[in-house]
Amino acid sequence: MKTPFVSVKTITYNHEEFIAQCIEGIMMQKTNFAFEYIIGEDCSTDGTMKIVQEYATRYPDVIRIITDEKNVGAVENDNRTDRACRGKYVAFCEGDDFWTDPNKLQKQVDFLEANEQYGMVHSSFSCLNGEKLIDDVWKNRKIPEGKVLDSLISGNYIATATVCIRNEFLQKIRIANQIKENKWRMGDYPLWLEVAAQSEIAYMPDVTMCYRVHPNSATHGLDWNGDFKFFESRYQIKNFYAQKYDRKKLTPFIDKMYHRELLKYAIFLKDDNLRKACVEYFKTKGSAKEFPYLLFSKYSFLDSIFEFVYSLRKRVRTLV
Repeated sequence: MKTPFVSVKTITYNHEEFIAQCIEGIMMQKTNFAFEYIIGEDCSTDGTMKIVQEYATRYPDVIRIITDEKNVGAVENDNRTDRACRGKYVAFCEGDDFWTDPNKLQKQVDFLEANEQYGMVHSSFSCLNGEKLIDDVWKNRKIPEGKVLDSLISGNYIATATVCIRNEFLQKIRIANQIKENKWRMGDYPLWLEVAAQSEIAYMPDVTMCYRVHPNSATHGLDWNGDFKFFESRYQIKNFYAQKYDRKKLTPFIDKMYHRELLKYAIFLKDDNLRKACVEYFKTKGSAKEFPYLLFSKYSFLDSIFEFVYSLRKRVRTLV
């Protein structure tokens, strides 16, 4: 069988409601090259596998299903589908998201073919939260391009399903091993950081996909305790790469943003130890701008005000 020029991969588990739309978004791509579509189906307990198999029957020369007799978990599902990718380039779309631009692959591959200094390219995207659609999340935003390691360590702004990456990086980095070793709860963010340390990263303002927010998604369906674990993992990753790639100058900024966000969890989880940590930080290292955070972290009777302000803030944010 001829090696495909591009590999597209989807990892999916219990996405019966969404997987058909995901697959359709991949299969509508208009390209002048051959691509394969690898779907890692992790023994869903709903009808996801049946739908995946129906599409594999319709597109036997394109779709390959990677599965096992038992559930292996998101990290290993991601890892085994990475290993299965044979193309020069790899693009991603998780089973509850979907591509909206039929020229996504062609545009991104054309760019990478013409610009060898770039290891990957990503784009803007839309966001569907229930019935509410935000059409262009990064519209009018200046997204960093080129050498972006510093900006990425400061905060992640790359949506996984918008990415097209050189497969040589995906195979060389073996990000799943780092995730297991460090017990991180996310794999895409460390991958972007590793690529940014070794090459330039490009951004296209085109809207190429839709990111779906729903109660059963990996992060948005979590309660406060579950969400706190992802929050902790995100800041562990930032500090790890600030140390690994000698970006210690970013540590004060990372620390400040960590404690600002930590306050939210201290209040909503009603955790006195987290609250004390915030008080100590804002008293000793906070600036005048942090004075409101000190008040909210120190006095529990202000919690209801904080919760109200945060709920309003959350409503106008696309991703939390």
